[in-house]
Amino acid sequence: MSQTSDLNTAAKRHANELAAQAKDTIEQEAVAQADTAKTAVADNVQSAADATTAAASELDPSSPQAQAIQQVADQIEEVAAKLRHADVRQLATQTTEVARQNPLLFIGGAALLGFAAARFLKARDPKPMSTTFKADPWAEPAGPAHTHRSAGGFSNG
Repeated sequence: MSQTSDLNTAAKRHANELAAQAKDTIEQEAVAQADTAKTAVADNVQSAADATTAAASELDPSSPQAQAIQQVADQIEEVAAKLRHADVRQLATQTTEVARQNPLLFIGGAALLGFAAARFLKARDPKPMSTTFKADPWAEPAGPAHTHRSAGGFSNG
């Protein structure tokens, strides 16, 4: 009976080791994917900062509007830099803490972010939805090569 229990113990230990290896592999892949997403977000935030700086440069540099817009651009650029250098695990921990402390704020912010993302993706669509569907698939094409047919179906020309 001792040999059977030894085999069971060894099998459990091996299964636990395999599970730990799988967990580590999945965690590493998740962190890599999150890091890729974080970099893409940081690039988009940097683009927003660049656009804001460009908008500020169009105004008189001494105007209060230009100064305010430039301050906003600097703040946006700072957020982009923090995102680039932030650890994904630390960001996840901070997000979890904010969600626990302010669940309504977190849900509202997530909804707002979702709406903003939808608007952004919709704005980037090169073809509006109305052009992707043909109005009447049975309509005859118009143009110079089109021949007119009489009621009897024969060509007039």
